[in-house]
Amino acid sequence: MEAEECYQGADGPLNQGDILIAPVARVSSPDLFVPDRWDRLDQTEHAVDRSAQGESDLHVLSGRALVMVTSHDCHHDKEWNTERNRLIRSGLDPEEAARIAEENQTLDRTFQASPLVPLEDLDPGSRGNYRAGRVVGFYPLPSPSDGSFPESVVDLTYRCTIDRKAITERRWCLTPPARDQLRYAIARFDSFRTVELAESIEAAIGKSITDVRVDTSSALTLELVLDDDSVLRLVQPPTEPDPGGRSRL
Repeated sequence: MEAEECYQGADGPLNQGDILIAPVARVSSPDLFVPDRWDRLDQTEHAVDRSAQGESDLHVLSGRALVMVTSHDCHHDKEWNTERNRLIRSGLDPEEAARIAEENQTLDRTFQASPLVPLEDLDPGSRGNYRAGRVVGFYPLPSPSDGSFPESVVDLTYRCTIDRKAITERRWCLTPPARDQLRYAIARFDSFRTVELAESIEAAIGKSITDVRVDTSSALTLELVLDDDSVLRLVQPPTEPDPGGRSRL
């Protein structure tokens, strides 16, 4: 996607696909191995003494970086909705219940995110595959029109849990089509790592799959774009939608 198709302004509640500045951290072995693409992220090393427990030290590598929110939207307000509904059942009116839940600073504090890695930090010979979204575990991002960060990939192989109050800036959100592609990239990495299914489809129809699009305007439709520009549409029967966002009833 081009930048104008990918990004929209950051407003409203936290959403999957939001890009923001936040701390990141990972646990390393004592040799402090650092993959090249994470070199920018490992800004500080902390050794945690575990000798009293008869264990070797823990080595935590941390930093602050641009990250993308990977948690699904229904995760971000789950505790808020549960508390609001509890207060309503206790006899409060919905507006008062919502106000009290909003003031509770312990609700929905954490989310999952993955850092952005500049494309220039990856192997030059493989950048075309990263840019095209062909590498499992990575989601490509164009540079925003203002050039505030370079062309990058979201490294889904690096995930961390972040406290909302540790966020320092949120400037970009993904457009709905870009978020659909992110969800596919996450599902492909988490649940569909194997490419055997895609290879089986390609073998059966005698054509290569060049792109995947998701249409969620009605029943979930998966469109496989083939190498001759034809489109194979796979339609999932309608099901009860997974609730997400804050309840308003």
